[in-house]
Amino acid sequence: MYYAHKENKGGFKEPVCEHLRETAKLVAQFSAVWGREAEGKATGKLHDIGKYTALFDDVLEGKAHHVDHATPGAAAMLMRYKAAGIAGALAIQGHHDGLQIGVSGHLKESLKMTQPISLQNKTYSSRDIPALLEWFRKDRLELPDTIYSDYPAEYMAHRQVAAMLYVRMLFSALVDADFLATEAHYASHEKGGYHYRPAGAVLKPNILLTSLLNYMDSLRRTSTANEEINSLRNDLFNACLNGGKKPKGIYTLTAPTGAGKTLAMLAFALQHAATHQIRRIIFVLPYLNIIEQNAQVYREVFKDWGSTLILEDHSQAELPEEQRLLAENWDAPIIVTTTIRFFEGLFANRSSPCRRLHNIANSIILFDEAQSIPPPLAVYTLAALSYLVDRFGCSTVFSTATQPPFEVFHDKVKQHTTKGWQPNELIPKELNLFQRTRKIKVSWRSHETWENIAKEIAKKPQALAVVNTKKQARTLYQLVKECPNQDEKLFFLSTDMCPAHRLKVIQEVKEQSKCRLISTQCVEAGVDLDFPVVWRTLGPLEAIVQAAGRCNRQGLLPFGKVIVFRPPKEDERFPDPTYGKGAFEVQVMLERYGELELNDPESIREYYHRFFLDNLHRFDKVNLAKAFEEYDFLKVAHEYRWIPDTTINILVPYSEEIETFDELRYLANVGEFSRDWIKKARPLSVGYRLKKHDKLISYLDPVTINDKRTDWFILNSFELYNERLGLVKPTEEQHAYGYIAD
Repeated sequence: MYYAHKENKGGFKEPVCEHLRETAKLVAQFSAVWGREAEGKATGKLHDIGKYTALFDDVLEGKAHHVDHATPGAAAMLMRYKAAGIAGALAIQGHHDGLQIGVSGHLKESLKMTQPISLQNKTYSSRDIPALLEWFRKDRLELPDTIYSDYPAEYMAHRQVAAMLYVRMLFSALVDADFLATEAHYASHEKGGYHYRPAGAVLKPNILLTSLLNYMDSLRRTSTANEEINSLRNDLFNACLNGGKKPKGIYTLTAPTGAGKTLAMLAFALQHAATHQIRRIIFVLPYLNIIEQNAQVYREVFKDWGSTLILEDHSQAELPEEQRLLAENWDAPIIVTTTIRFFEGLFANRSSPCRRLHNIANSIILFDEAQSIPPPLAVYTLAALSYLVDRFGCSTVFSTATQPPFEVFHDKVKQHTTKGWQPNELIPKELNLFQRTRKIKVSWRSHETWENIAKEIAKKPQALAVVNTKKQARTLYQLVKECPNQDEKLFFLSTDMCPAHRLKVIQEVKEQSKCRLISTQCVEAGVDLDFPVVWRTLGPLEAIVQAAGRCNRQGLLPFGKVIVFRPPKEDERFPDPTYGKGAFEVQVMLERYGELELNDPESIREYYHRFFLDNLHRFDKVNLAKAFEEYDFLKVAHEYRWIPDTTINILVPYSEEIETFDELRYLANVGEFSRDWIKKARPLSVGYRLKKHDKLISYLDPVTINDKRTDWFILNSFELYNERLGLVKPTEEQHAYGYIAD
């Protein structure tokens, strides 16, 4: 008898046949959600057929290493099912080393095993597929006579995003089943026994909807917002509640900042789940502060329903063991996660980020701040979501105050999936939400000196200024600080400050009835601050609207004041070229119309149409397009990145958490670098893009693992982390100390 795994808690090994049966049962169950149970069963039955060898027995006993048992299983799948077995063969081939290349000819070549050593420098456990199948039959294992797979049709139609995502979904079902079955074997005390982890809770939308409606009643009774704002929030909530009864599909939710989208989206999701027997709700958000805020709101709504209802899955989440297990495969009813974790997972090739994908099927995906999609990734992202809706029973909602007309990409999206991108708006026009929130007056100015803007801010007891770059923010902060008769507190905010530092500043600002805040655009989304007057340097229209959303947010004033200005010509800089292009389109529209109405969805649509159509040629991501053409899963995973890989992480000595900093520095120095280390370090880290000949590199100690550098560094100079400004460059050190010398 051949074995798949070592002894469990009872001292019993797991026979290969038992592991194949158990895994196949789970893969079939998972893939049945999208109607491909037989394909899943066959994939599971053959995935470890390469363990029917004496060489793999040596692996279990520690006598052999670098043995490839996956390729024989993939070869058996392709040999048995021909074209219908390609997706299964790819999944089996990649279930340890990651998905490879989906071109049919390349796959066949890679499975020939003409040499005993693979391209990954591993020894094949066996190259005799008939002999492996004979053992398979001796163990009374059976395969489905025929299977159906969507991959051949999508591949032949050159719908690359759809074809590759179909493979990832099957791959996800296989690797999750493999992990769960293996874990259950090792947890058992019995021969042939499997002790599975507790299954995640089941979504009960009708019961949860009752809890939400009760919570809303309580909220209305205690709200401090004015009557008009409360009326608007009620109308939005009811529109989303009614919208939940609509058919499955692609929707937009366009509503002004501060209108109560957090709970309105939840209302839509629960009603939609109840109407269509949907099994999971997934909230996808771009910023950690929004994720934490929204997850906390949802926990408050459902505080009587236990800790396993809502899974908050992101890099800084401190999860108890039960929730940590649920995060591995998203086996939870309500998930709140990041755009990076969700979308990069849809284009990944490794087992860990792909493991959760099969649980997205028959879910509602609600994407907040939808304008945050990087334009070069828009077509591929929309195509993946369209395919999830069309083929895997999902619905998706794009929510934002500044809704991009992504339908301009419909024809390009349709090249990758049959339905393209044609969303329907959930909010009826007759509600006039934007017109009802005109609680601000906007003035548009040309070039202003920083000195003049600083003097204006200094005259206001409570004010917010949002600028485009960190350098601009530091310049304005210093000038306001130098103004005479400054009694109110002055605060600074930028991503040069670690998250723990930024959260402390935001909390202090909320506690001050009068203060001034100078910030980069990191304050614009998901930060619940309210100022009577806001200054904003000219930038992309969506950024200006977000900044304006921090003005008279609760509607307590007849009108708030927003001043949009251009900085001095010599200092008109932008974080990146795409951001600059957005600002240019705003300037063109200003020259045409004289001013823009921030609460007019039609102005926003015109802006995006101009932005997309004028810059389509700039959005081409050549390497990513080539990777799709080659069906190269590894290259696609490498090229599909929301944040460029050139950013490093710097652990900084923030004084409020200095003990944690010292502990992490010690652990790194003794080689204790791990996932737990990273999780603990995130709140004390600053993302930084190193430039050529950057002087800061001399002040950074690299964090290594097995003598290899990681993308983590430790700041070794306490003087370069400023308690007001965060990370400062060595050339600015003395000047920075002047900032805080009160």
